[in-house]
Amino acid sequence: MERREEKLKAFREKKDRFFKESAQSPLIESDRRKFKGLIYYPIDPKYSMIGSIEKYPTEPKPIYVTLPTNKERGRKYVKYGRFKFKWEGKEYVLQIYRPLGGGELFLPFKDKTSKTETYPKGRYLYIEPMAGGKVLIDFNRAYNPFCQFNGKYACPFAPEENWLDIAIRAGEKRFR
Repeated sequence: MERREEKLKAFREKKDRFFKESAQSPLIESDRRKFKGLIYYPIDPKYSMIGSIEKYPTEPKPIYVTLPTNKERGRKYVKYGRFKFKWEGKEYVLQIYRPLGGGELFLPFKDKTSKTETYPKGRYLYIEPMAGGKVLIDFNRAYNPFCQFNGKYACPFAPEENWLDIAIRAGEKRFR
């Protein structure tokens, strides 16, 4: 958590450079030419949560879910576990998924800013491992799926179980 704001600013600058300069940028060419940077909420440490992931059992078999996407077919995931956090005295739970065959944990969510201030179908969160089995979930790093920038991408949407009835004014705002 030390120097968190400085690290977040550096992360945002690096991401903006990627969007502007990289051949792998999700932006269509006309957007890339005029791109001045993503629009973010101000960094606020109250949106950084440290906790543990309560893992779901995988025996006798994992729990599978299919998340809806912007394309015709859904995308199948293993339901990995859940992350509980408190916000203004109330407890919330977010479900965490893992792609089939392994890979990074995936946490899509939707909140009261969806549609008006942020991407309507939800945003994604990084899960940062920490010492002692803890994780950092920092809404300041909430980001939009690539399909918001370019329709060629297939993006899973936040399932209803990850719809929060609070406004998370942290991370990326809507692109347009």
